Amino acid sequence: MVLLVRLIKNSRILKGISFVLFLYLWQIISIHKLVPSYILPSPMETLQIVLTQSNVILPNLIATLEVTFIGFFFSILFGILLALIMHIAKPIEDLIYPIAVITQSTPTIAIAPLIILWLGFGTLPKIVVVIWATFFPITVNTLLGLRTVDSDMIDVLKAISAKKSDIFKYVIFPHTFTYIITGIEISSPYAILGTLTAEWMGTTVGMGLYIRRSFSSFRLDQVFAGTIIIIIFSLLMWGSATILRQRFTRYLGGEK
Repeated sequence: MVLLVRLIKNSRILKGISFVLFLYLWQIISIHKLVPSYILPSPMETLQIVLTQSNVILPNLIATLEVTFIGFFFSILFGILLALIMHIAKPIEDLIYPIAVITQSTPTIAIAPLIILWLGFGTLPKIVVVIWATFFPITVNTLLGLRTVDSDMIDVLKAISAKKSDIFKYVIFPHTFTYIITGIEISSPYAILGTLTAEWMGTTVGMGLYIRRSFSSFRLDQVFAGTIIIIIFSLLMWGSATILRQRFTRYLGGEK
């Protein structure tokens, strides 16, 4: 009973169990032919596709991840910079914030073709699409962090003639950085989805192209293989951001 309670309280174990249950139910449905195999291939068939077509999948995956990481990196920089500008100048916030909200109200799949038409079919438009899809949560969370800094603590440091760099280092940065990581955590799954959307619209290499061609040729086993790979890497990005946030929060709380 005690062991069961510990298992229930351990979120990592529960997440692992949910993943295993998902694979188990998927395999059961495939074994008993509840859904035709040409519509829902089994996990083993999907794994076989990944292994047999690794020479095709790997170059496409590398191209997708390259665009994703570059685009997300610039999205983080852009989101933080935009939040700093809006925090420093309220009129600029009144001017920019509604536009930023509009960008998030516009579906990525609707704006991606326009960005590709404007910028061409190279790497740049795909990076721009990733930035478009991911910058807003980072901007909002960074702005929230800047606005909720302990003003009393800043006043105390100013009263003892503390340097601006020390105020930033010991008060503003630790407080705001937690919010920045939270924004990154929220945005991270959308980074690779933004890349896929851009690749689906037009590219010469990438997992979006691989999945689109597989779908056009009715190879749903390849579609599932590509989709599962994308899900795994999306979860890895989200999990990395989550671990970073948790560790930084524990560090601020004095835990090692």
